[in-house]
Amino acid sequence: MNTLSLHAAVAAVPAPADARASGRGLGLLLIAEALLAFAPVVVLGAAIGWPASLGLPAAEQLVAIATHADAVALGYGLYLLYSLLVAPVMVGLAARACGGLQHPMAMTVAAFAALSALARAIGILRWLTVMPALASAHAGADPATRAQIERLFDAVNDYGGGIGEILGVSLLMALSLSLLAAGALRRGSLPRWLAVAGLVVALMLAALALPALRIELQMPVAAAVSMLSLWMLCVGVWLLRRR
Repeated sequence: MNTLSLHAAVAAVPAPADARASGRGLGLLLIAEALLAFAPVVVLGAAIGWPASLGLPAAEQLVAIATHADAVALGYGLYLLYSLLVAPVMVGLAARACGGLQHPMAMTVAAFAALSALARAIGILRWLTVMPALASAHAGADPATRAQIERLFDAVNDYGGGIGEILGVSLLMALSLSLLAAGALRRGSLPRWLAVAGLVVALMLAALALPALRIELQMPVAAAVSMLSLWMLCVGVWLLRRR
C-alpha cells in the first residue's frame, strides 16, 4: 500500500468522538421508534377500540371510522410514521452490526427493512384513503348499497392486511431482524443476550404469517410487535450507555 492509499484508508476510519456521536444518535432514534409504536394504540384505542376493533364486523368498523374520522387519521398517520422509520433504524443498526453498509449482510438487512417499511406503508394507507371514503359513503347509503360497501371493505381490508401485516410486519421484518441478529452474534457487535433476543423476536414475527399458510399456530400480534419495540428500546439504551 503506498502512502496516498494509507492516508486515504486512515481518513475513512471514523474518529472515536464521531463514532460515539453516531451511536448516541442511533440510540435516541431507536428509543423514539420504540415509544412511537405505542402512540397509535393510545389514539386509536381511545377512539375506536383499536386493535380489538379490527375483529368487528365491517358495518361496525365503518360506523366507527365515520364517527371518529379525525382520530383515525391521526392514529394511522402516527402508525405510518412509525412504519416508515423502521427502514432508517434497521439501516443504522445494520451498518453498526456488520461494520458498514458495504458489507453484503448489511445491504441485505437494509433491503429487507426497506421492503418491510414499504409493505407496511401500503397496508396502512388503506386506512387513510380508501376506508374513510367507504365509511362516508356507507353512512349515507341505503341498506342494499351498505351491504355492497361492507363486502368491498372486507375485500380491501384482507388485501391490505396481506401486504401490510403478513409481508411487512411479519415476513420481511423477520428476515431483516434475523439476519441483523445473526450478523451481530457472529461479529460480537451487540451483547450476546441482545443478539439472541433479536433472533427470538424475529421468530415471533415470522410466526404471525403461519395462519395464512394454513398452519394452526396463533401468535398474538400485540405480543410480537411489543417484543420488537422492547428489543429496540433495549438496544437504544445500550447504545446510549456504551462508551
